[in-house]
Amino acid sequence: MKRLNALIPLALLLMLHSCGGCGDDSTPPPPPPPPGSSDVLSISNAQSGEEIGLLVDGSFGSTTVNDSTYVSLDTDIELGEITGSGEAIIFNNRRAPVIRQNINWKSGRAVIAETMGNEILIPVTVWILHAPYTTNRANAIDWSLTTSMIWENERMGVAFEEYEIIDATNNPAAANYLNFTCSMRTNLKNDIGNKPNRINIYVVETVDGGVSRGQACAIGSDFVAMASQAGSELLSHEIGHNFGLLHTDTRSDFNRTNVMHSASNTRQYFTEGQVFRSHFNPSSALNDTYNARSGKPIRNCGHVQSDSQCPDIGKRIWEDGTFRPN
Repeated sequence: MKRLNALIPLALLLMLHSCGGCGDDSTPPPPPPPPGSSDVLSISNAQSGEEIGLLVDGSFGSTTVNDSTYVSLDTDIELGEITGSGEAIIFNNRRAPVIRQNINWKSGRAVIAETMGNEILIPVTVWILHAPYTTNRANAIDWSLTTSMIWENERMGVAFEEYEIIDATNNPAAANYLNFTCSMRTNLKNDIGNKPNRINIYVVETVDGGVSRGQACAIGSDFVAMASQAGSELLSHEIGHNFGLLHTDTRSDFNRTNVMHSASNTRQYFTEGQVFRSHFNPSSALNDTYNARSGKPIRNCGHVQSDSQCPDIGKRIWEDGTFRPN
């Protein structure tokens, strides 16, 4: 079913109760420049009626600034007067983030045009090994709805293109993998099935001995194992590992509401630093498995790296619950 059209009303109902990043308490830009001297970033293909967020590098007066934050509903965004070399990273709802690299900010007014990338569509196959099929099919749909909601709220720029569900409960090999550990991964794929260029999700009874756990088994893969009683938000966490993201537990600027916390049932937020890594790191499945960004820039940004090439993992343009834009 394409993009879960039949289930959109339920997804919209869920979204009324969770709107991560809906605030506009962003870090204020520099003071307004004199008339006629402000640089402008002009954005095309932005989602109508949705805020555009920017992280801008350049020199503001005598100060060189990395990742200055802007939020605007206007597609022609006044940046202030910027000089020197820099770049802009652009985020928008249901659009893939974009880097405009190697900008030479000159004195006086300059208008820089950039086009947002379309939302990336990822196909998925769910293999249900654990009976009853109908119950676990409903669970799989719930996981997909919650993941779709989180991705849209947090401007991930990714959606499910097709969400195929296969009944594998009658496969004679299924019983061998109901209590799954990652050592079984290769044999499970061979015995049950695996479709290339898709996310393959396997619904089993337990994962690592737990009835509500999940495993991606690797960073940047196309594989997820889900215990049948897993919470609805866990799939977004495991696909986060597919997209190259690591756990955030040790950071004081994250809590259990972040999608990549290792032990939570309240996951709902991604930072812009995480969304950036999901798209631009070569280890993300968007690049190394699905080739969804062919010819577009990549950045090998470490989990704790923060410099002119890589926004900090905790960088926020919009608020994430108790965490403010920074």
